[in-house]
Amino acid sequence: MIHILRIIIVLVIFIITNSRLTAQEHTDSLRAVAEALKMIQFPEPQFNAPFSFEITQKGMEDMGFDQPYISEVITLKMRDSVLIHGQNYTHDSNKTILLLHGTLATSFTYNKMSGLLREAVQANVIAVDLRGHGQSGGIPGDVSTLNQYAEDLDDMISAIKKQRPNDTIILAGHSMGGGIVLRHAETFPKTKVDAYLLFAPNLGNNAPTTSQVLNLKSNFIKTHLSRGLGLKMLNEFGIHTYDSMHVVFYNLPEQMPIKSYSYRSMQASFPEDYKKTLQSISKPVLVLVGSNDEAFIAKEYAVVINSYSKGDYYMVEGETHNGIRHNAEAMTKIKNWVNNTKFNNQ
Repeated sequence: MIHILRIIIVLVIFIITNSRLTAQEHTDSLRAVAEALKMIQFPEPQFNAPFSFEITQKGMEDMGFDQPYISEVITLKMRDSVLIHGQNYTHDSNKTILLLHGTLATSFTYNKMSGLLREAVQANVIAVDLRGHGQSGGIPGDVSTLNQYAEDLDDMISAIKKQRPNDTIILAGHSMGGGIVLRHAETFPKTKVDAYLLFAPNLGNNAPTTSQVLNLKSNFIKTHLSRGLGLKMLNEFGIHTYDSMHVVFYNLPEQMPIKSYSYRSMQASFPEDYKKTLQSISKPVLVLVGSNDEAFIAKEYAVVINSYSKGDYYMVEGETHNGIRHNAEAMTKIKNWVNNTKFNNQ
């Protein structure tokens, strides 16, 4: 209640000091905030039964639980002293790929992908656990600011450049990780990166690659729609007090480290404006997606990349959202793309 009163007071002061607002706009603004505060307090979605599904042999392989490649553990210190855990797949090369994982995942399930990338590109590959994931520090399913994933990525790049100052740096990301890579490009345009390798990246809620039709009957994932909308409204008034409230929930066992994500964590995982971000990237870009992607609308990536990017796009027929990470055809495409790309420092 105290938080609500403080917010109302701040808003009233803002309205009084802004002479451009009419009396009607004053009233409408107060009503909008009051309504948003009600919306975010609606009950969280519940799952009626534990989630169960039949998984095929390919589905199991796509998950990435196999650990065929050997790596070295590394630790990177962020600007707020939080430690980020990573796995370094070493290679005697002047190229380094920094790889970010997707939703609910960790670098553990990106072992095979990391090894395949190392072989395809002949590069040193560093796969990390994002803040709040796996062995990294931070709060599971939450961040402190709307740009914290991007800030962490910027710190990782700086640390790698200190250790390998002459390397070509390729940022790679799958799903949520791809969205964070683009968020970094948007937030830190002056940070020198040599190329971008994106696997079915999250372009944001307004992108055509994201389905606007929610499966309200899903027994695995549920979105708190009213809370998300209410928090968006509050953010438009500059109110971020409640951004830590969770808006996406997963039907997972209690022992799982992450079962939901906060509003600011979700917002931090994709660019604010995917069109401008893609248009602003002058370095080589390759986007890969499987035609049977279950998380995003695969066919829309071609339209987006061709319309707003100078980068390359490639679809693997019959491949899935997780399977694109290990697909042999995709790795061959990546190998050829790298071999035919002239990097600035080469």
